[in-house]
Amino acid sequence: MSNKLTGYRHQAFRPHAGRLLFWLVLAFSVHAHAELYKWTDGQGKVQYTDHPPTLNSQTLKYGNAGQAETTSKATQSLDAKDQAFQKRNKEARDAHDKAEKEAEQARIASENCDKARKNLSTLQNANTPRIYTTNSAGQRIYMDDSARASALANSQKNVSDFCK
Repeated sequence: MSNKLTGYRHQAFRPHAGRLLFWLVLAFSVHAHAELYKWTDGQGKVQYTDHPPTLNSQTLKYGNAGQAETTSKATQSLDAKDQAFQKRNKEARDAHDKAEKEAEQARIASENCDKARKNLSTLQNANTPRIYTTNSAGQRIYMDDSARASALANSQKNVSDFCK
């Protein structure tokens, strides 16, 4: 029975050991992130330490101005690329909008052409002797010969205008 109990305790310890190991690694990694200082001492020797230099030492200057200039150039380059991207995006949207507008105009022109041809066909058909229009009250007004001739001329003009 003691073997079974020992095995049980060993299995129960495994998850706790993993957590303990995780926290230990995390605790030691905090110290590994310490800052590193490079400075010259009074004799002119370069020193590397994790403590800031004393007042008697001279801190070495890095090329911060060059780094700032490089960063500034990189920022300007990114800004220029972003502006170019925005410009291309706007041009693409404008071209798309223009194409949609032209397609809508072509669709409307096609519908107008079809309607004009249908009206012309109806007016030219001799089998339909009585042609009418409707007024604003919805009443039928039948065309006489002169009104039909005028409507026929108007329909021929509409076909020539809309069907190009």
